[in-house]
Amino acid sequence: MVRKLQTVAPAQALQLFHRILTLAPLQAPEGAYERLWIPLLTLWYLVWQWLQPRHTLEAVVTDARRGGADRLCAPAKLLSQSIKSKATTAYSNARQRLPLDWVRQAFSQLAADLITLGNRRSQDLPVELLDGSTKRLRPYGDIRQNFPPHKKCYWCLARVLVSFCAATGVATAARIASIHVSEQALAVQLMLEAAKRVLYIGDRNFGVWRVVRAAVQGKGHALMRLTQVRARRLLGKKHLPASLDLPVVWSPTSHDQIDPGLGKEPVPGRLIIIKARRRGYRSQTLYLFTTLTDVQVYPPQRLLELYGWRWQVELNFRTVKSTMQMDQSEAKSADMVCKEFYAGLMAYNLVRGLMAAAAQESGCRPVELSFTKVHGLLASIITELFLVCMSAPARRNRLKWLLAEASGARLPRRRKPRQNEPRAQHYQPQVFPKIKGSRDEAREALKKSLSKC
Repeated sequence: MVRKLQTVAPAQALQLFHRILTLAPLQAPEGAYERLWIPLLTLWYLVWQWLQPRHTLEAVVTDARRGGADRLCAPAKLLSQSIKSKATTAYSNARQRLPLDWVRQAFSQLAADLITLGNRRSQDLPVELLDGSTKRLRPYGDIRQNFPPHKKCYWCLARVLVSFCAATGVATAARIASIHVSEQALAVQLMLEAAKRVLYIGDRNFGVWRVVRAAVQGKGHALMRLTQVRARRLLGKKHLPASLDLPVVWSPTSHDQIDPGLGKEPVPGRLIIIKARRRGYRSQTLYLFTTLTDVQVYPPQRLLELYGWRWQVELNFRTVKSTMQMDQSEAKSADMVCKEFYAGLMAYNLVRGLMAAAAQESGCRPVELSFTKVHGLLASIITELFLVCMSAPARRNRLKWLLAEASGARLPRRRKPRQNEPRAQHYQPQVFPKIKGSRDEAREALKKSLSKC
């Protein structure tokens, strides 16, 4: 099952969270030399941007000029005293100089450290939830070549895949690629590179042989939902029983894709057919495949309970795209799109880490706390914590206040069920006509009409 929370002293949790907040576990990339905007400081402000309501470069320069990151600098080279211009050019160039591989490694390292705030050492298998989504981009620079649009439209699309820790909600691993790369291919890359002992849970989109094989080859386990057609092929029968728990061996067919570095060995596991019943809802038959072959430790009912946690990944993605406003990027290059994606997830993880520490303080689960309220608390105090004028005792007091306020950010318990709403959007009627042809042709026609005036 999902790992339980660790009971640790609040002082230790605060000390660890503050250390992660200052990016202390990270080392500067190789070959970097001293500038006004050093790599660690640039990355810190890149994460800081996603914690603020306005993710603009101007807000970063304004905060840096007032000393918002002076405690991260050397005493003789304070950033607030070194910046002479209000322009955002220096910070923009520093963001572009950051190596993408280093930013990705920083995201992975901080995620591994933040998970320790909410998990304890246990014999239970860690659970991670897999799912994918898309990110909307504007066709600037080389973005159209690296992230082409879907069909003929203005917006470019990037496909993203994220693995979330089920206990804390922390994004442990992530991938971003072109829309032409499938979520299954990204999942295979993620699992093979992670190579850790966890239980991956995914919906029917990931219930294919290549994903299950990648989970086993990466020293992990899988619990995937299958389509009815795939369950029939795996069982070898046209009609499926109402309930089933049968050991099977999943071998690749000619239709299964084999990614580079992926073996072709069959995967032993269990095919489970179980009916999920929930009060007030219609019962639903689920077809599950898992590599957890121990029936005594993982009976069908427990696997059904584990799969029920998969809905949390939908809520996590809603938080990332809506609350963190990461559904769209205004970056001007494909390289910057990727770096902003990982920096945004680092900011999201900081909030999740604070929620995990606050959950230990209040004796509840992190999912019982409000992400929006904790996000607002962290955004309001993060600049204050890094001012040089704040003493160490005052900083500790502010951190204790932050933990206490976050511990009280409980979600309300709704006594009455909410009204069902259709899953559709209502758009206001547009007063502009639709473009006929391409947008470039429309621009040329506009230029010709303006030249005649």
